[in-house]
Amino acid sequence: MEAPLKQRLLGATVLVALAVIFLPMLLDGSGREARLDTTQAIPPEPVFDRPTTAAAPRGDATVAPDVSTPRMLQAPAPGSAREPQARPLPDNAASQPAPSAESRPPARPQPGSTPVAGGWVVQVGSFSQESNARAEAERLRQAGFPAFVERTEAEGRSLFRVKVGPELERRAAQALKARLEREQELPGIVVTHP
Repeated sequence: MEAPLKQRLLGATVLVALAVIFLPMLLDGSGREARLDTTQAIPPEPVFDRPTTAAAPRGDATVAPDVSTPRMLQAPAPGSAREPQARPLPDNAASQPAPSAESRPPARPQPGSTPVAGGWVVQVGSFSQESNARAEAERLRQAGFPAFVERTEAEGRSLFRVKVGPELERRAAQALKARLEREQELPGIVVTHP
């Protein structure tokens, strides 16, 4: 080996040895105890209100749980148990018939009606002319699909998107997309609504 290389290796070895000797003296580890302080107590696990699963007898319809306003989950004071509040039912509650299928609102919007908020839709087109989008939506409504037009802004200009749906579950929207591809030969994408 050459002499300058030997000198560099010897110098590096001396510096490492000095660091090993003197660094522990400078860093005495006093911060280690502060990091490992176990005198600080871990807070207790919070207790949440859990609904009771005990069912009331079928013949007794005098008390119903109060569900009119949502309650915040709070930890009860130690030693106290929170009972669900109850309110009496009206006298005619037991004699009221269950809503029939005719009185329930339809699950899907009727063609031409405003779609419900939330869920999944199939976007089948995006048009720069509103008249083109309305014509496509009307064509789909005539074919039995609940289509509507949604106006959006992109890059400073208005776009009109034709969407079909909505469906509550993504799987149902994907089935609707497959039906559109099969029956109308329209490719589409499943997107969230609104």
